[in-house]
Amino acid sequence: MKWNFEGKTALITGGASGIGKQIAMDMVKSGASVAIIDLDANLGEKTAAELQQLTKGKVKFYQGSVAEKSFVDQTIASIFQDIGEVDFLVNCAGILRDFMIHKFDEKKWDLTIDVNLKGVAVVSQAVVSKWVEISKKKAEEKGEKYLPVLENPPRVIVNIASMAADGNMGQLAYSASKAGVVGMTLSMSKELNRYNIRAHAVKPTLIETPIIGDLLQKADGKFRNMYESKIPFGIGKTSYVSDPVCFLCSEGGYFMNGCIIPINGGKLDGL
Repeated sequence: MKWNFEGKTALITGGASGIGKQIAMDMVKSGASVAIIDLDANLGEKTAAELQQLTKGKVKFYQGSVAEKSFVDQTIASIFQDIGEVDFLVNCAGILRDFMIHKFDEKKWDLTIDVNLKGVAVVSQAVVSKWVEISKKKAEEKGEKYLPVLENPPRVIVNIASMAADGNMGQLAYSASKAGVVGMTLSMSKELNRYNIRAHAVKPTLIETPIIGDLLQKADGKFRNMYESKIPFGIGKTSYVSDPVCFLCSEGGYFMNGCIIPINGGKLDGL
């Protein structure tokens, strides 16, 4: 699909591979400048170079963890200075560490919650603080406490949750983290609408990415066969997530806020 993001800037966490890379690529092809935050330095630099070949706009990679607030605060300040005011924030960075409740693993739990849940909050706070600061400065210049909603430029946050937010066997921490993302998104949508900021989440089912692909090939492909039989439309492509995300950021999605969109492959009861 083709969108018009000329003159827009997108920040995508976890943008070096998988779903995040697809979103970054589609944004760039549609005219946006893109900033990527990812933990993987080699993959991040490689992806940024690939994306730069597709556009005359700006593409920049920042290496670090979304769970480290000092890094995030410094990086967001750099992005606003290096590339410009961010219009779209896509929180896609995430990890998967599986275990069941009776085999509770505190280290895996803490890491999953830190990256998948705290990371969304930390990055969103840093970006939103910039947006609110800009809005309040303009209001002060006009002698007002707040700008009228529509005098703020439209901005969008899209958080990548998961169908696992509804609960999945063996994914205690992951399901909890993604359910938290859904709840946080709904809170954001109510808190930020006065600034013309819309917040949404999408909940993908199993999507073909490099990490998931390796998992599905285990046991001579039996995992792949099992999941393909469970999801009516099969295992999804990354574009099936990117298209709804780009729509929510586009003019077509302007009149929508606080949407939690299942990308479920036709399956209505989890993965």
